[in-house]
Amino acid sequence: MAKQAQFTNKKILFDKSVDFPELPGVYKFFNSEQEIIYIGKAKNINKRVKSYLNIRQGEGKRIAKLKSSIKFIETIITKTESDALILEQGLISKKRPPYNIQFRDDKSYPAIHLSTSKEYPAIYISRQKDPKSTIFGPFANVGAMRLNVSLIRSLFKIRNCKDINFKNRSRPCIEYQMNRCSAPCVGKISKADYAYDVKNTINFLSGDTKNIILDLQKKMDSYSEKKDYERAAIYRDKVKSIRDTQKKQNVLTGFDNLDIFIVKRNKFNACISVLRVEDGWITSSQNFYPNLRDNISDQELLSAFLESYVIENRDRREINLLFQGKTSKETEDFLTFLKSPKITIHKPNKQNKNLIDICSSQAEDALSRNYNYSWIQNCFDYLANFLKIETINKIEGFDVSHTSGKKVSASCVSITKNGPDKKNYRIMNIKKDSNNDYYALCEAIQRRCKNLQKNDQELPKVILLDGGRGQLNSVKKNLNEKLLKKITIISVSKGPNRKEKYDVLHHDKNSIELKNVVEVSKLIQFVRNESHRFAINHHRKRRSKELFSSSLDEIYGLGPKLKKDLIRYFGGIDKVKEASLDDLKSAPGIGESKAKKIYLFFKN
Repeated sequence: MAKQAQFTNKKILFDKSVDFPELPGVYKFFNSEQEIIYIGKAKNINKRVKSYLNIRQGEGKRIAKLKSSIKFIETIITKTESDALILEQGLISKKRPPYNIQFRDDKSYPAIHLSTSKEYPAIYISRQKDPKSTIFGPFANVGAMRLNVSLIRSLFKIRNCKDINFKNRSRPCIEYQMNRCSAPCVGKISKADYAYDVKNTINFLSGDTKNIILDLQKKMDSYSEKKDYERAAIYRDKVKSIRDTQKKQNVLTGFDNLDIFIVKRNKFNACISVLRVEDGWITSSQNFYPNLRDNISDQELLSAFLESYVIENRDRREINLLFQGKTSKETEDFLTFLKSPKITIHKPNKQNKNLIDICSSQAEDALSRNYNYSWIQNCFDYLANFLKIETINKIEGFDVSHTSGKKVSASCVSITKNGPDKKNYRIMNIKKDSNNDYYALCEAIQRRCKNLQKNDQELPKVILLDGGRGQLNSVKKNLNEKLLKKITIISVSKGPNRKEKYDVLHHDKNSIELKNVVEVSKLIQFVRNESHRFAINHHRKRRSKELFSSSLDEIYGLGPKLKKDLIRYFGGIDKVKEASLDDLKSAPGIGESKAKKIYLFFKN
């Protein structure tokens, strides 16, 4: 048996302090009894769930009651919005939350079926599972899926008739005359040739569409050159339908029942994420946080968790396991010889990679938001002793980011004994553009301290600068004496070859390698890395936004409000560049004329 470890499955408390991923996915709301009360989907999880934090005047009683009942939240990140749609439906149908609207005839999303168990397979659309068919989907974009089936039939001539009609035909039907079927029912095509067309259809539906799309685009361009825009549009729509349908539906599992496990860890904590698949649908997700005081390895962690998981689920007849990483020999023997439940271990491959990816994204997100910060208080005590000050209430870290002296900004992060206090994170755009980190740090710290005092807020006991002795001396020189009596200024610089383990801590006239003060190195590096991350992220967003705005400035006829609306509607320059002409037309205030200008500008 594996080394023992304690695992905590704790749900995220739903409040304003929690940040969620700005990615597509599904969210689950729980009440105080940890019962699921609502399941929703979102293109941007963070934006959507934050809208539930406030009860607005005039809202319906049902919505207001839902919002007041939310205590906990769990999320599942998906790669696309379509995945989120499909996953939401599967979860709702399984869990039946009370605040989700239920319909008697709730149906699943349709899929494309090929009856490959038949001698001459047919293609059809169905919302039901058929174990004898090869299934592609499900698809959230039903219109695109239907266009694709129509295109497949015109390209590969696959039949769509029912088996009873197929067996009893004596002459070709109208589909043959319309060149949409090769009439295998009356021997118009050989078995081998029809099998070849079926193979091409499978390749097409599996995503191998490059050559077909190229051919369709050539035809579209040809008609455009002839100014036959009506026919060109037909081929354009065909290309779009292929691309829409070929968006991988990553929540389609291909498995009836499966449990997926991923172990993720960072310098401070670890997380084990579990996805549960039932009847082909992802039906639940959980995150477990082990106690790492005993310095357990990844192998020991996974082994211990699998053993405890199987024991807790021993009432199940069988368990199919999928995980990345290795387990101990003892655990392998334990799982192999279990008779009840029957254990089957699946290895990661192309077929289940999508499930591994979803589980991995979930673990990374959970890990980033669920630090255990109990270690910070001890580090505060050690640092206070090292700096010869009484106590430390909080540390604020500062860093500077710029592009060759332009767009200079400084970050301020606030760390308390409970972890990052993100409500007090600040970004300050430095008024004077220059390649002078000393000046930027001085201005940022002075502005921060002035603002805290103005609002009667407590000053930090320690300020950490990302930089060497030059930055430290410059800030201390420019900070007034009253503040220097209240705040201790320290800095941290990179060691030889910029290796973190050789980082140097600077204080007064002393400099010491962090490896010689192990008790505080973890805290110093954490604060420095957090301030650097915050500064860089802001700088990238600022640079991207300005680049985007300057690009739009080159398009005649777009006013400030319209540019702002475009940014908000599409969510960034990349999305606008990728947008089709129809997508641009649908944007508020754009219209056909401006849509064409924007489309042609970015395409050219």
